[in-house]
Amino acid sequence: MALSSHSSSSNQSQQHDWELSKENTAPLPAGRSTKLLSKRAFGTSTAEMAAIESKTKKYESLVRRSERAVEWIGREKDRILFQNERGNDDDGGGDNNNGELTEEEEQTLRHRLVTELGYDPSTQDRDNIDYDPLRYWVLYIKHIRESYPADSQKQFLLMERCARTFMNRPFLVPHYKHDVRFIRTCILYADKTSNPSEVFKLMSKIKVGTNVALFWVAWAWVAEKSTDYPFTEKIFQKGLSVGAEPKKFLEDRQKQFLRRMSRHWLNSNQSRDGALEEADEEGCCGDGGE
Repeated sequence: MALSSHSSSSNQSQQHDWELSKENTAPLPAGRSTKLLSKRAFGTSTAEMAAIESKTKKYESLVRRSERAVEWIGREKDRILFQNERGNDDDGGGDNNNGELTEEEEQTLRHRLVTELGYDPSTQDRDNIDYDPLRYWVLYIKHIRESYPADSQKQFLLMERCARTFMNRPFLVPHYKHDVRFIRTCILYADKTSNPSEVFKLMSKIKVGTNVALFWVAWAWVAEKSTDYPFTEKIFQKGLSVGAEPKKFLEDRQKQFLRRMSRHWLNSNQSRDGALEEADEEGCCGDGGE
């Protein structure tokens, strides 16, 4: 059966989680291809634009497969939760699932995804179009960033779509929660919002990226930039306590942070001491002038 193109009515709590602020327009952290930049500087020919648009359409059709699968899962999840709630009401019991499916129900949904929709993101067949759907998103994002370097809105929206697709619960591909490619994409997305810390809080809440050292380092950097130094240290400590890997990368970044803090407090103390000495000198001069 072909994947449905109809959009789903997502769970209200998930919608609330995703109502994040608009993106900022800071320059992208990664460098640009000098070849592509040269082409942009002197204009893009009609043939080149046609090739770019063709590639864009190709990637769009590929990533839509996973988006439609998530939409289907969302509809089925809502239906199951509604049935469960009615059953609990009939039995006189309360709602004990907190708006989430059981692990068994999630596994059943993923199995039905294969049998009813013919979509199998867990396949190990590298020739299967559904093998590793994240790779299409990574390639698509790379293509958009290189082909439309000035269109930060287009880049942002694509990254947001990728984050939504693989962070919606139940997870379409559970092991992507700790895939460095996906975590890096989420970090780039967070960096383009006006409140990156909210993205990291959501990821931590649903345990996306918590096994990856890069997640904690990026979150710590956001906290440090906002001068919340105590929380920055707590982030490093939490990452180490959960065993995020690679551990050495996390430890090295923590040491660098602590060195910066040592210099910061030393400079602050020196500034305060200098201000105090100036005040004392002014006081002495004032007394002598009486």
